[in-house]
Amino acid sequence: MGTIKNVIFDFDMTLGFRTTMWTDTVKELLLENNVYATSEQIRPVTHGGVYPWSDPAISHADFFKGRDWWETVSGNIAKGLAENGVCSLPDAEKAMKGLQDRFCDMSYWKLFPDTIGTLDALTSQGYSLALVSNHIPEAREIFNNLGLGAYFSRMVISSEEEYEKPHPEVLSKALGNFSKDKTVLVGDNYFADVLGALQFGMGAVLVRKPNVTGYNYYCKTLEELPALLKRMQR
Repeated sequence: MGTIKNVIFDFDMTLGFRTTMWTDTVKELLLENNVYATSEQIRPVTHGGVYPWSDPAISHADFFKGRDWWETVSGNIAKGLAENGVCSLPDAEKAMKGLQDRFCDMSYWKLFPDTIGTLDALTSQGYSLALVSNHIPEAREIFNNLGLGAYFSRMVISSEEEYEKPHPEVLSKALGNFSKDKTVLVGDNYFADVLGALQFGMGAVLVRKPNVTGYNYYCKTLEELPALLKRMQR
């Protein structure tokens, strides 16, 4: 591709991560409410269609139907636990009352060791940076607490929008005043990040996850990104 001036980053498993994700968080809360369940019992629920990003084509109006974000997701998980025989619905609902506070606890959220160094390098090289993430309503606060806010001209969080990435409406918000042909989206998800960006007319870089598709522009670590961006412009 031609000259790259702008880089849009995904967050989860690209810039940072939560030390325990949905399955282990639900398991933790159940155990604290005297319900023992294995990760294998819980995973079919927490990996199902309980979140708005499960189907990016569905609008938030249709998914939430006027309900609160956490009320909907916590309720979906509680219902799934009961339907899958993990525990009774009252026990599941009691445990899931703690999901929002626990999931937002900053002690669980971390940046990868190479994140800040890479953002500093790209900024010093003159790139303009933005962020787009399918995430919870508290994501903006989490990202700012991690020290990311100062690096990005804008942060587009799906919970503040009507759709999830890679819906064109969300990618358009993330693109903002950037030119498509001078912008690359960097993320760990081949379908949501790479294919989504390419179909939208931007460039794309796959990071961190094994490159099982053999995609041309891939970085095993984020610190390799500045050099890769230069190679992409040759």
